[in-house]
Amino acid sequence: MSGRVWLAVAVAVALAAVGVSYWVFFQRPEHAAEVAAPVEPETLRVSQLTGQVGVSGESGEFRPARVGDTLSSRDRIRTGDDGAAQLLAADGSTVKLLAATDVRVAELRRELKRLHLAAGMVEADVRDDPARVLEVELDDHGGAARTRGAAFTASANGAGSAAVATRRGEVILSARGKEVVIRTGQYARLSPGAPPEAPAPLPPSLFLKVEWPPTASKKSQVVVAGVTAPGARVQVAGHYIPVDDKGVYRTEVPLSDGVHQLQVHAVDVGGHVVDEKSPRILVDTKTDFTVVPPKWK
Repeated sequence: MSGRVWLAVAVAVALAAVGVSYWVFFQRPEHAAEVAAPVEPETLRVSQLTGQVGVSGESGEFRPARVGDTLSSRDRIRTGDDGAAQLLAADGSTVKLLAATDVRVAELRRELKRLHLAAGMVEADVRDDPARVLEVELDDHGGAARTRGAAFTASANGAGSAAVATRRGEVILSARGKEVVIRTGQYARLSPGAPPEAPAPLPPSLFLKVEWPPTASKKSQVVVAGVTAPGARVQVAGHYIPVDDKGVYRTEVPLSDGVHQLQVHAVDVGGHVVDEKSPRILVDTKTDFTVVPPKWK
């Protein structure tokens, strides 16, 4: 074989080696990136349960929740009057649903977790992370609380009234084009159709006034009414009832014949709890108390 032929073969081998090296170091990594395994979607996992708790998916049908259930975007979870549930995020943040609370997962990404609080009260403990945001929608018109790291409590009555209190960190409360920053030990409220109130220090206690029914009744339903702090929640005879933006509440309680003692329980976003018991109430729907005057002959 002549020197020219050997030279041609050597050049061909060198060019082939260069081509392989180029493919290994430049083309192959790009191809590997294209076929990389997809990132797992962000989820919220049910980590704790007590009492009655239901979850629903796209069908809208609720089933009993179980520890270990994972929620995706558009799923709902709600607790009964005796129920509570805790949701655990991948970063260790938690959201606890207290009794009689209805929450929908509005958006679920690594950068943003958005929950819609239809009614009730939640306690959130969010890990500090400037790259992640937790947002809780408080009404259907843009009212929301969001944070990149805080421990806070939020309540909503389902009719545009809400309250937020911060135990650690900062929470931004926004509505109607206005934002306020709630810092540790402060709270702020929303009223229907209005921007958020200015933050204020948490009060030392919770105000609760109750108007009890008469101690004797001929009716099988009695009325319990009163007033408390706006944004607080009220439970009467074991059931949570609506509280308006002025703190006023009213409900009818069915009672069987006999002697009863009713209880009103109130709680606010600051963690204050008040319990009041009624005097004994006698219900007698069977006895005819009508006095018939005698007929004189």
